[in-house]
Amino acid sequence: MISTAAPPIPFHVPDELDIEGFVEDARTILTSGRLSLGPFVERVEAGLAPWVGPGRVTAVSNCSDGLIAALWAIRDPGAEVIVPGLTYLATAQAVVWAGMTPVVADVDGRGLLDPAAADAAVGPRTRAILGVHLAGHPADRAGLRAVADRHGLALLFDSAHALGARWVDRPVGAGGDVEVFSIGPTKQLGVNEGGFIVANDTALGERIARFATQGHRLGELDMLGMGMNLRMPELTAAMALRALPELDRRLAARAVVDARYRHAWEGLPLRLPGPAAGERSAYKDELVFVDDASVRPPLLEHLAGAGVGTRPYYEPAIPDLTAFSGRVASADRSRDIARRSFAVPIHGRLSDADVERVAAAMRSFPGWS
Repeated sequence: MISTAAPPIPFHVPDELDIEGFVEDARTILTSGRLSLGPFVERVEAGLAPWVGPGRVTAVSNCSDGLIAALWAIRDPGAEVIVPGLTYLATAQAVVWAGMTPVVADVDGRGLLDPAAADAAVGPRTRAILGVHLAGHPADRAGLRAVADRHGLALLFDSAHALGARWVDRPVGAGGDVEVFSIGPTKQLGVNEGGFIVANDTALGERIARFATQGHRLGELDMLGMGMNLRMPELTAAMALRALPELDRRLAARAVVDARYRHAWEGLPLRLPGPAAGERSAYKDELVFVDDASVRPPLLEHLAGAGVGTRPYYEPAIPDLTAFSGRVASADRSRDIARRSFAVPIHGRLSDADVERVAAAMRSFPGWS
């Protein structure tokens, strides 16, 4: 057993922030008397644009609310939305909140929505496909777009994990009709809570922005449709603006950690999913798929004994959630990966020694055969 004399390595710790600069911004905001709908939100929307493409950026309270707003913009009551069987529960939850039914389609070997499975899941009530960039690895945009176009469907992405990720020819954010991102504490910017929506369709962008301000245009009081109060506070925007200049460095550091893990674990009966050739991952999490599901429980116990924080990822699969209400078109691989997967630390406060400890702890597991 590896010594636990060293401090535990937590699964996640937010990256360091320019605290003095943020305190200065907070003083500016609090003395201005304008705590929302102010210049900091406008600046963060503009500052995010180079990372996500030319679509309309709307800052919101969090990614889950943003997904509801995006789905409401394409809403057809009682319609179906195809979602992957392996994702965080908020993806399917948002479909229900928007008055539609989630339909589970299976994932590919990397845990990303399989275009062939999505195609087979399309039915007469299907309105949209909602892909997910799991762990920050870009989903198969071209494949899913082909399915969506063939059936006349909207293509949305839950991009919560993927700020800074890129397909070969464009940034994540510029691939769906709408994409929704998180900047919450476990994400690459790592602020208190927050999210933003990127609409690559002018009409959808207007609908979403109006929904996020309770159904009316700013400066007017006539309600033009249903909406919610999804405004991002100025203090959250200020924190994000302080973190944004560090995003490139943070992504590069995560990629280095990923490469070190891959090298250290060559030959072990496990796999680390990653981006397709020519694409860039945002490495929100470092996923590990063990070959044998029965190995995972004792392996996680071994890593915990070595002081390494881990997290199962995501079990139960979406169709097996107790409160799931929807249709299951296919989910065998989703369930299989959910039983075999977990994540290890890849956050920005890992030292070189921490990475070596995680790598050594994995290799020293006595249950490898």
